[in-house]
Amino acid sequence: MRLQCEVEVVSRLLPTCGLRSRGRGTRALLSLGRQPGRARGGVCLMVCTARDRAGVRYQPRHSP
Repeated sequence: MRLQCEVEVVSRLLPTCGLRSRGRGTRALLSLGRQPGRARGGVCLMVCTARDRAGVRYQPRHSP
């Protein structure tokens, strides 16, 4: 599944380092799918932008 949207990636570690985020999003292609080579599970979230066409993969974690 692919979605074109405006995305802002924020690190939760920024406040502990005394830094702030830019506070603005960027247009991106958000993809949800399975990682290649994994038959079961292996779901990944991929964010591709105009600057980073190869994209960044994120592993979703179960949080209570």
